Amino acid sequence: MPWRPPSNPGPQPRNPRPASAQADIVGVWPSAVWILVGTAFYLGNPQAFAGWKGALYFVAGTAAVALGGGIVSLGLRRGVANMLREVFPRRDRFTDLVSWLLRVMLGAAEGLLVALFARWTLEVLG
Repeated sequence: MPWRPPSNPGPQPRNPRPASAQADIVGVWPSAVWILVGTAFYLGNPQAFAGWKGALYFVAGTAAVALGGGIVSLGLRRGVANMLREVFPRRDRFTDLVSWLLRVMLGAAEGLLVALFARWTLEVLG
C-alpha cells in the first residue's frame, strides 16, 4: 500500500504566506551603500585603492557588511513587524502606511550607519 499523507496535516499558521513573500534579501541595501561610498571615494582618490586596500575594502568589506548588516536589518524588520501586529491587530490601509513608513525610516537609518562605517573604514585604510 503506498504512503498517503494524513487528511488533517495539523494546525495551520495564522497568516500563511508563500515562502517567496517571507524571504527578504536584507544584505543588499547595506552592500549597495558600502559599494557606492567606496566608488565615490575611489573616483576622488584612485591611488588610495591601489593594491590590497581596494581588494580588502570591496571584497572582504562588502561581504562583512552584507552579513552583519543583513542580520541586524532582519532582526529590526522582524521586531517592527511583531510590534505592528501587537499595536494594530487588524490590517488596513493605515497599518500598511505605518508599516511602509517604518520600513523607509529603518532603511534610511541603516544606510546612514553603513555610510558612516564605510567612511571610517576608508579613513583607517588611508
